[in-house]
Amino acid sequence: MSAGTHAVGCAAIRQLITLGGLVVTSSLAAGAGAQDAPKPQSIPAGVNTTPLPLKHTPKPTSGAITSQDLMTRLYIFADDSLGGRDVGTEGHFKATSYLAAEAKRMGLTPAGDSGTFFQTLPLKVKKIDRMSSFIAGGASLTLGTEWGFSAKGPLSFESTGLVFGGTLGDSTVRLTADQASGKLVAFTMPASQTGIGLALEANNLLPGGAAGLVILVPQPVIGILGYVMQSGAFIDDGGTGATPRLFVMMEAATKLFTKPVSSLAVGDAGAMVTVKAVMDIKPSAFPARNVVALLPGSDPKLKQQYVAVGAHSDHVGVAPRGVDHDSVLVFNRIVRPGGAEDSDKFGTAAQFAEINSALAEQRKTQPARRDSIFNGADDDGSGSVAVQEIAEYLSSLKVKPKRSTLFIWHAGEEKGLWGSAYFTEHPTVPRDSIVAQLNLDMVGRGAVTDQTGVSAEGKELRGGPDYLQLVGSRRLSTELGNLVESVNTGKKHNFAFDYAMDANGHPMNIYCRSDHYEYAKWGIPVTFFTTGGHSAYHQLTDEPQYIDYPHMQRVSRLVGDIALELGNRAARPTVDQPKLDPRGSCKQ
Repeated sequence: MSAGTHAVGCAAIRQLITLGGLVVTSSLAAGAGAQDAPKPQSIPAGVNTTPLPLKHTPKPTSGAITSQDLMTRLYIFADDSLGGRDVGTEGHFKATSYLAAEAKRMGLTPAGDSGTFFQTLPLKVKKIDRMSSFIAGGASLTLGTEWGFSAKGPLSFESTGLVFGGTLGDSTVRLTADQASGKLVAFTMPASQTGIGLALEANNLLPGGAAGLVILVPQPVIGILGYVMQSGAFIDDGGTGATPRLFVMMEAATKLFTKPVSSLAVGDAGAMVTVKAVMDIKPSAFPARNVVALLPGSDPKLKQQYVAVGAHSDHVGVAPRGVDHDSVLVFNRIVRPGGAEDSDKFGTAAQFAEINSALAEQRKTQPARRDSIFNGADDDGSGSVAVQEIAEYLSSLKVKPKRSTLFIWHAGEEKGLWGSAYFTEHPTVPRDSIVAQLNLDMVGRGAVTDQTGVSAEGKELRGGPDYLQLVGSRRLSTELGNLVESVNTGKKHNFAFDYAMDANGHPMNIYCRSDHYEYAKWGIPVTFFTTGGHSAYHQLTDEPQYIDYPHMQRVSRLVGDIALELGNRAARPTVDQPKLDPRGSCKQ
């Protein structure tokens, strides 16, 4: 699942976990607040917490959806040899080659570019020039500590005026076009995940005629500079993309304005600014590729309509250096049950005593293991191999679904839904012929020991034997939501659906954070299937040996039956709810 508004938190956790190889003594945590401690969670009798083997010998797969097939596929797809499948790397290139080879073996039809299984994204790589400069009223700002920038190309502002625009997300007082014309507009950013999201998606904040956007960053989220200044990949689709943004730390704002930011009013003028933001841009050494495969429908008319079933094939790559795997595993289980979602929790003295005790017990039976690879077994290896199983199941049927089934493994979801955004902008089948999209992302866990999320009111959510989260199933089509429910009961899958994360206004904004959204914004009914979060989310410990394969088999069979029902029913799901603005921002 994409970090979405939590992108900075994920960057911070990567830095923090480099300390995970050390067993920290409780004295280092003595100053931590009691609010860091999650509620104790007892493990019910009969729940197996012993992980599977680190390696697994692959076995031939069959047309039936089985836990054995899922295990075979996932141990291949989330193996260390793929290096965490970061988009634009050799590991992700190998992963997409494997997906395409399997699609061909199943007899699926290529539905990518030029008769292939691949739809190649225009991926380029940028490298920030450290000689970039920002001068405000004669004072120079230091790149990386006082300012940074996010853009798809060089930025240049020569003796440009600056004006204060208010606070991100506050629309009560706004600049007029005349006030902003030809000037850089500075907004303050709230010290919250919501504020980070606004900063990273600030496309529609500027009045017409403004020269550019400056975001004033509070100290608690200084990590945003490191995040936006990473040299790395981006999609150069020829469009304008996100508004180029300059980020300035709040402490450095005294160089921009003559009075404290807290005293500024909307429309106040700042210093004249000269900026030279320079970067080197070149094509990626390894392409970013959606894998697109088609199972043609059996009905001469309905085969021109498509049921899309998808997942994302990428993850977040490799850590800067190796750490002790078990230290990270135990630390997160005790201190950060939500993984990267809990990156603001640092533990109490009592928790570190519990961590040290647990590690001492583990060391009696197993040696330390250095680890640096974010394998992404659940996120989203689980969804990727589930889609493979569904594809093999449907393609093995003697009578195929009447509608065609479109299987898409999206690239770059972790970077910001790149692959699904690109596919829906450049679909290889008519976009309005897609009757629904079923998205599987993180479907491999959901045990009672997993904290799968929190409700909109802040109540902790936990998994269970029949647990499955649904998001978005009735947001566009009540009929689709009802169909999902009827297949669950009618086919005796018997899941207990959890809709808590789908609540309007939920602060985690899950509806906007995985590939289904890029379909929904074009009016295509969607359902997002997930077993939810857990302590290994965006961590080194998201590995195949911790996956619940029988549970994942049940999820895969449910989605397979839903895809089959959608493929065979007489009419496509009716869209009876308000449609979204495909060019607007997403807010759950």
